[in-house]
Formats: sequence, structure tokens, C-alpha cells
Amino acid sequence: MTRRDLRILAYHGAALDDEDRYSPGLFMSESTFARRMQFLADRGYRVLGLDEGLRALARGDLPELATVITIDDGWYGTCRTMAPILKSHGFPATFYVSTYYVESQTQVFNVAVGYVLWKSIDRRKLDVSRLSPDLAGTFDLADTRQRHAAHDAIVGHGESLGSARARQDLLRRLCEHVDVDWPTIREKRMFAFATSEELRSLSAMGIDLQLHTHRHRFPSGDGQVASDEIDENRRALGKSASGPFEHFCYPSGIYDQSQFALLQAKGIRSATTTENGLARSTSLRFALPRFLDSERVTPIEFEAELSGFVDLARRVRSLQSRRRRVGP
Repeated sequence: MTRRDLRILAYHGAALDDEDRYSPGLFMSESTFARRMQFLADRGYRVLGLDEGLRALARGDLPELATVITIDDGWYGTCRTMAPILKSHGFPATFYVSTYYVESQTQVFNVAVGYVLWKSIDRRKLDVSRLSPDLAGTFDLADTRQRHAAHDAIVGHGESLGSARARQDLLRRLCEHVDVDWPTIREKRMFAFATSEELRSLSAMGIDLQLHTHRHRFPSGDGQVASDEIDENRRALGKSASGPFEHFCYPSGIYDQSQFALLQAKGIRSATTTENGLARSTSLRFALPRFLDSERVTPIEFEAELSGFVDLARRVRSLQSRRRRVGP
């Protein structure tokens, strides 16, 4: 019943150390990703490029079990770990790249701060005034709420600094203060994005670079900012690929249908979300569902999603819900 639907898989970062234990929803280990790709190969899933898959979906001639692989954000780990695995299977993929950190080549500040605080749980107390005279408060890092409050305070202050380099220096001071190995984070390029040159090398491996905004933001209430984000994203991606850049991924999957007109005006032909499901011929091209795979997903859950079983269950629940609203 679902074999002619399009399966769009979504991934994010690849762990270079223990990031998958810190944030299993965001980072995946090399071994887990390798097993996922081997599953696709063993079970005969037909992996297509995004553009090819969407054109076939529109024509109504998708091959059975057609699958598209998408990877979000721009993490260096995608180049280091995921790309060689994809190449070994001959699988094409789409890499939605948010380009601010490609250009700054600093750690993604908010994610890195969360990791450092997670690594510091045994330290217990953190006096943030030791990091900057503009910060105040002492937090118990073993307490989840206080650790999150410390994170918000540090990230909020970092955003006020106005430059990636200033935030990088604050991150370094945090690492040194709580005895987390800053040189290892920097040398392994944990929480860093790929360079323009590394992105360029992906094209030869069948990985297509596409749009994810420049600063990972796409506000529904400010059309000018949203438009500028796409323009800056295209400009930066143009240093690594020739395009065309016609496919888009909403940052964090957040979107509003009022944004569809802007995407169309910008020459964008599709946009993916983080809503679970299989793409059908009736799916909105600017609100395409995907299956977000992660370390939290068990092998049997992965198989159930890819087989279409879970999507059929969703359709049944949706139909039952509509019937209850309509009444007998």
C-alpha cells in the first residue's frame, strides 16, 4: 500500500567522539549510520537523489521502495563519516547546509556549550561570573534544570557579543574553567561545520548541496529577513557548488504556510519538514514529510518506518479522528 510513496530519510550530525551520548537525537555514531545504510542495501530500497525522486513522484512513476537520504545543517562529521559510507554504497544524498558556521569555522556555540556543561556534571558548581563580568549566578550542574539555566545564561550572553570569534573565546574559557579538554574539541572539530572546500569535494561523491538558510533561522513574521537568509545561503553555497539551489529545508522543521509564496518567488521547488510520514503525490511540495532517524530509533522502529507500517497506522488514526469529529 505504500511501496509507491517516497521515503525521505533525515539525518543530522555524525559523532566524532561521544556526541551521540550527549545528544542522541542530533548526533549518530558511525556504526549506527553504517548499519542503516546496509539495511537499505540489503532490503532493496531504491535510493534516489532528491530532485530525481520528487520529479518521479510528480509523474507517478516512482520505483518501488524509492528512498531519498537527506542530511541537515552542515556538520564536519557528515564529510568525515557519513559521506564515505554513502559513497561505498553508491547512494546519492542531499546535504542541506546552513552556511554561517561554514564561513566562521567556529564551533556551533549553543550546541557546544550544552556539551561542555554535560561533560561537567561531576564538577557540580559553576560560578558563571568567572567567565565574564557580565554574567552572574552559581549553578549546580548535576541538577538538570540548573544546568539548562546555566546554558541559557551563557548562550544568551554569547549572543550579545556580536561575533563568532568572541563566542568562541567564551567557549574556550568555559572549557578551561570546568576542565573540559578544549584542544581535543578544537582539533577533532567537534561541533564544527565543514569548510567550503570540503563541501566542494562532496559533489564528486553524489552529495547535492541545498538550502537551509544562512544563520539557521527563517522567521514567518519577517519576510525581509527570511528572504535575506535564502539569498545569503545561496551566495555562500555558490562557493562550493554551481547549483541550482532549488530545494530547501526549514530550520528545526518550523514553518508556516504563509511562507510558501516567498519560497516560490525565490525559485524554490520543494521544502522538507521534520513531520513524520511518507511523501505522496498529494503531499504539499513546500511541506514534505520525512522520517527523522537518530540514535534514539531502534532497528525495529527504523524497519517499521521504512516498510510503511507506521505510516499506515498514522493514516488510520487520522481517518478515525476525522470520523469522530464529523460524528455518526
